[in-house]
Amino acid sequence: MSIKKLLYIDDNKIPSQIDKLKRKLKKQGFELDETFINLGDEKFKKRNEDDKVILDKSKIHSFIKDEYSNEHFDIIASDYDFKDSYLDGYTLLKKLKNDSQSQKYKFRKAKFCLYSADQDQAIKKFDTPDKIRDLIRLKIDDFIKRENISEELTRIFLAPEKSYLFKEHITSYLEQYPDLIFNNVYPKFRGKKLSEIANEIDKDLPNGINFQKALVELTVAHLINLNDFEKE
Repeated sequence: MSIKKLLYIDDNKIPSQIDKLKRKLKKQGFELDETFINLGDEKFKKRNEDDKVILDKSKIHSFIKDEYSNEHFDIIASDYDFKDSYLDGYTLLKKLKNDSQSQKYKFRKAKFCLYSADQDQAIKKFDTPDKIRDLIRLKIDDFIKRENISEELTRIFLAPEKSYLFKEHITSYLEQYPDLIFNNVYPKFRGKKLSEIANEIDKDLPNGINFQKALVELTVAHLINLNDFEKE
């Protein structure tokens, strides 16, 4: 059974929605692997200058970077309405998505979604042109009503791919055999594990890019040879 991976951020678990999501995906032949970041945990809090306990955005982002930057997720979702007057899900997701792009976290290709029990109140906070421009630039993939999480995440999980990405395809195959050692064809990768090669491709490093070009050239040459095309 294929696996769909979800990371969600909230200060409360949403077990009924997650259970419904699992059942819906199972009917379609998928298993859900969910990771929950509980912002109710004391390790994500600090005291401000007024000695009030609040969420510490830097601690949250450091934790996600340390624990999950090398993990693949299909969807990263966050509640908008934390029990904190200094931080909301949009602000948290904005930095997380921007950091994932600039620092090339593995989950940067995930769909980023917000959910809220009160969308009308949340939308009212985008009350200036600058805030609206920021929201548009961030390109959040969806803003979901809390009671519709299972239905909407199922739809996003099962949405057909709009394009074929060679890089993602080859890295997924290499990662199936992470400890195999590469010896032939591309000398600069001699002695490297396939997982290390996948990492260089994923991060768009020079050798990773050139390796993909070499694979295409070798594949085409092999196809020509197999088909015994007449040379002009």
